[in-house]
Amino acid sequence: MAVIIRWLTAILAVLTGLPLLLSSVFQSATKIGYEERPTEAISANFLEGDENFIDEAAAEYWSAGYARRVLTPDDIDSTRYFLGGYLKFPAQEVTGVIDDLCVRAVVLDDNSGRGAAAFAWIDGVGFMNADIKEIREKLNDITGVGKLISIDVGSTHTHSGIDTQGLWGNIPFSGRNQDYIDKVVSKTADAIREAYNNRCDGTLYYSSKVCPEMFYDGRAPYAIDEKIHLFRFVPNDTNKKEIYIANFGAHPVNLDWSNTELSGDFPFYVEQTVTAEKNVDFIFIQGAIGGAIHINTDAKTGIPEELTAYEKMKEYSKLIADILYELAASGEAVAPILNVAHAQVDFEVNNFIFLLAERAGLCNATAFKEDGKIYLTSEIGFIEIGENIKILEAPGEVLPELVYGGFFSADEAYSGTEYPYSALNNYFAESDEVLVFGLCNDAVGYIVPDNDYSASNEEGHYEETVSTGSFTASAFSKAFEKLIKAWR
Repeated sequence: MAVIIRWLTAILAVLTGLPLLLSSVFQSATKIGYEERPTEAISANFLEGDENFIDEAAAEYWSAGYARRVLTPDDIDSTRYFLGGYLKFPAQEVTGVIDDLCVRAVVLDDNSGRGAAAFAWIDGVGFMNADIKEIREKLNDITGVGKLISIDVGSTHTHSGIDTQGLWGNIPFSGRNQDYIDKVVSKTADAIREAYNNRCDGTLYYSSKVCPEMFYDGRAPYAIDEKIHLFRFVPNDTNKKEIYIANFGAHPVNLDWSNTELSGDFPFYVEQTVTAEKNVDFIFIQGAIGGAIHINTDAKTGIPEELTAYEKMKEYSKLIADILYELAASGEAVAPILNVAHAQVDFEVNNFIFLLAERAGLCNATAFKEDGKIYLTSEIGFIEIGENIKILEAPGEVLPELVYGGFFSADEAYSGTEYPYSALNNYFAESDEVLVFGLCNDAVGYIVPDNDYSASNEEGHYEETVSTGSFTASAFSKAFEKLIKAWR
């Protein structure tokens, strides 16, 4: 009976939403109905970061604070929620809870007097820039020079979370539950505020390890960041907990299409393992996952083949935890230097599916028209920690070759051309560690190199269906090139 109701509800949604769907198709095809660039709305609650960068530490110690909030709603049995991440018809409705969805926040300050930076990652498939600006709005009283100069919010990209984008409902209606979004906004702001108020002095350590056996790339040219990165904050006050900040790129999609229950996927189980073993606070920050970067649970990792996907994911989480312990023991102290800069970037939207979703109001994003083209404004960020750690904040699922190199040549690429920009790591020294904080401050989908972009939906080009368009990568590269050069 439940299946029949789901099908009838989905069909009814299509029928009743037909006028909206037809209107959206018309506007997307003709580009009629779009407003001109809304400059005031775009600039509201955008934080540029530091007014100046420093090259030498101004203080002896870092300060850091941490907080966590549970996002799992307590009305799962009585309220309709859609699972975000798998496009299905009828849309996948949440039927239960495997483990909690959370938001985890950490605030770092180099004690230079310029201000601190907040990082909060939400268990969800993606969180839109307009919603993130609502989080910043709630923190305006502690924002500014000498306080919080940067508030960066990202998503772990679990495909077993509640739809926080709106793309996964019964189209043409949104899958967003606005009451839930409002609670996520409030709880994330609360966590950041608590982390800010919890700051204490201590030492920050960093280490990384190349672990090719832990990941695989599902799309050629098979470029990938094979490193697992760890920042470990050790407070001077031994009564306070250490903070582990883990970063690597892999899709949390291990409960597959058939799952209907909520789960934070491997980030939750890594946290559970690490916090139980070491009594530390933990945050996972997603990396460069474009090109379908996944965790690897085959024989290379020693995980038994006969286990279920869920069991393999839990075993994988234990392996990650062991690597983090190793990294924690081998980390080197990082000088208290924190430089942060953000820039806004316009992405031309020429992917019809993305245009259709925006016109139908599925997600909290508003495109605008300029010179006959349609754009969305998003954000990028550039962060320096210590003397040689460089972090690039990407507003979506960036394909790793854009950062680390390994582009298709003209002979190999779909368009038969070269990609017009260099890999971003070329702007740094060989001794620099280059990290990506992915799905940060927006969720614009996959960022695919222009020369290998195809709108044909043929095999090997799935990512283009969830992308703003064919020029997203070049806009991304150009904006980062400008931002990095401005500060380095």
